[in-house]
Amino acid sequence: MNKKNNKKINKIKNTLIAKKKFITSQLQKFAKKNLKIKDDFKTDFPKLGDHQDENAIEVSDYESKLSVEHDLENELKNIEGALKKTSENTYGICSSCGNQINPKRLEIMPEANLCIKCSEKKK
Repeated sequence: MNKKNNKKINKIKNTLIAKKKFITSQLQKFAKKNLKIKDDFKTDFPKLGDHQDENAIEVSDYESKLSVEHDLENELKNIEGALKKTSENTYGICSSCGNQINPKRLEIMPEANLCIKCSEKKK
């Protein structure tokens, strides 16, 4: 690997690590880290009281947090995958078809593991 590519990969790694730290900090605002599973968090179910209207709001809030937790955990998984690919010299290669992922896509979403064509097929 030449020096230019090495600098580029290091920049990508730093971007991914910073993004991972940010997402982790966002998750920690409402969920607890699961010590048994890497990059897994658990949103606590609210303690229900005597008032149904308050309970409904708490349950609705809990459901919203679960959805956000799920999305952020998926993003963490994708970031971990991208970091692994940088170490294996396979970063930027589509996990589905094996073609090169458009560099502009990787600039916007450095954790992308699928090219646009394969990503659209998955929808």
